Amino acid sequence: MIAPLVRPAAAAVTLLPGGDWTTVPGVQVGIAGADIKGNGKKRDDVLILIAPGAAAAVTTTSTAAAAPCRWTRTRVPGPVHAVLINAGNANASTGAQGEADTATSAAWVAEHLGCPVDQVLVCSTGVIGVPMPMERLRTGIAAAAAQIGRDGARAARGILTTDLVPKAHAATVGGITVGGMCKGSGMIEPNMATMLGFLVTDAKVEPADLQALVAELADRSFNSISVDGCMSTNDTVILQATGAGIEARPGSAAWEDLRAAALAVAMELAKDIARDGEGATTLVDVLVMGTASDAEARRAAKAVINSHLFKAAVHGRDPNWGRIVGALGAARVADLDQLDLDLGGVPVLRQGQPVAWEEAAASAALEPPVAFITARLPGPGLGQAWGCDLSAAYVSINADYRS
Repeated sequence: MIAPLVRPAAAAVTLLPGGDWTTVPGVQVGIAGADIKGNGKKRDDVLILIAPGAAAAVTTTSTAAAAPCRWTRTRVPGPVHAVLINAGNANASTGAQGEADTATSAAWVAEHLGCPVDQVLVCSTGVIGVPMPMERLRTGIAAAAAQIGRDGARAARGILTTDLVPKAHAATVGGITVGGMCKGSGMIEPNMATMLGFLVTDAKVEPADLQALVAELADRSFNSISVDGCMSTNDTVILQATGAGIEARPGSAAWEDLRAAALAVAMELAKDIARDGEGATTLVDVLVMGTASDAEARRAAKAVINSHLFKAAVHGRDPNWGRIVGALGAARVADLDQLDLDLGGVPVLRQGQPVAWEEAAASAALEPPVAFITARLPGPGLGQAWGCDLSAAYVSINADYRS
């Protein structure tokens, strides 16, 4: 009997029960409804995240990046007091007016909080190509600024669009706490996707070091997920550091504690996005052991979760492992003649050759809640990616999105 492949043990970081962005001491959030979409639903769609200190961010690589992304990326890394977030309108493809509206909204927040306008970052999510309803946004900002508190659970709900569930986590390692929340369930193909992610820590970190850390986190978490292979115009991940706690510098024990806590939170948030993919029923977890480098292994894993043929097969519980091999080959992954491959705990390939396998057991391995795909190639690289199955519900959600 052929033994299944053994996956490396995950890092031992325990997430805090009920943790969220406000788990970090001293941070605050203002939340208000503003009916940004103008449909009469005054949901919580304007938020102000207050964490005075340093901040860093990564934003979409799309050449159609929205005005809030361009505003934010020119102000990090550096001192940041607050982040303005709105759901319901992307403020993308809105031209010079969109740029002006972003600056105006940041100025409104700065006026309410008494901070420099350049210390207010801006994030938007929603429909593309619609001018921002500035009067409704102004009303929402004023209401949010008047309701400053620590309701992290409400904040995580307020940033949602087509998401079905809020996404929030926190962890403490060695006296350093990291909290986070995010939104996203469609147009998820990072670098990055229609996702907004917010992390904060009480550690004291230099802005340049914070920028290097958020870039690493994004590569290993949010850039390692995909729902539909479609890149968005607004995706942003922001990491703030209040500086009220332990100083963390690269090479120190505190830095490794910060990295461990931040990565644990970011990876769990990323998996939450993949799990909540539009119309999804099953989280797909692909691990590639081998290839020349970790980056190559992550690229190989992403190729599998981006295959619509494989995603459809997962939805139908069809253990057609040829879809996986095809995706790896199309991505020009080397040494496939030496590929070992398992569906769940069911070996289907060894050294590039099919082995006897039970179709019923392999089909069961694709059942919800998680389908694990493990591949091994010769080489030191290790990479992981997360996606979801592709269902008819995905088509329905996106066919009706604007209406």
